[in-house]
Amino acid sequence: MTEVKKEIIHPIRSALILMLVFYAIEIPMVLFNVFPEQVTLYTADFFLKCILGTIALVLLIRFYKQSGDVKGFRNLFREKISWKVCLLLFPLFIYILLPLLKIPSGTFTTAVLGLFCINALQQVATGYYEEAVYRGLVMKGLLVYRRDTLKHRIITVLISGGIFGLSHFPNIAFGENPLVQVPSTMMIGIFWAAIYMCTGNLLLSMCLHALTDLTPRIVGYLFMFESKPAISSFVSAARDVIDYAAFPIMSIFICVFYNRIKKTKKVEKS
Repeated sequence: MTEVKKEIIHPIRSALILMLVFYAIEIPMVLFNVFPEQVTLYTADFFLKCILGTIALVLLIRFYKQSGDVKGFRNLFREKISWKVCLLLFPLFIYILLPLLKIPSGTFTTAVLGLFCINALQQVATGYYEEAVYRGLVMKGLLVYRRDTLKHRIITVLISGGIFGLSHFPNIAFGENPLVQVPSTMMIGIFWAAIYMCTGNLLLSMCLHALTDLTPRIVGYLFMFESKPAISSFVSAARDVIDYAAFPIMSIFICVFYNRIKKTKKVEKS
């Protein structure tokens, strides 16, 4: 195996192994009711994701050193975010904020405040673990293959988003509908991959992922509703439009205008 192939395959293989380890622990833990109380289950999930996310970062450090990029890992948490990228994130900001439109229809409650707090920490851990694995490790391998042509950029974000989406298929064991969750996470995964390709900032990806998962929980845990809010259908439909239209369109836009966004002067190869 050539050195280039190793740089591509090893990080992606490590990501897939960590994913398998996660589900090998998580699925039996839930199905066999190892932790009957929700608080303890959420806490166990939190620690599992923190541990596996940290392992992913340790592996990332190793892969960057092996490729001769000593400062590469540190730059994942220090790269500046340009105003252009902030504009590109506009659909995601709307996507994140949409669930909050339900709040005026509800009544604030602290009945499950403790459960919400541990669930919020769980979502932060989810962003930490999944981004370390699916953006950090997977993209570390994919970006070796080059990003200097439109074709390769599109291939990169499609593969990254596809792996991220398919990684949620085992959630069928937790009662999730894979026909809904897999395509949805695939679309947002493609978008996150395109943004990460532009910024190289893993910390940004982790924060955005955590916020995306967190806002629906804010509404679900901290507000009571006598009946389903009338605006729920609008929120659901709007998020679907962003998922299946805005995210892929914006991802293609990023791939096409990548050099302008990054301010590079490389000439595209035919």
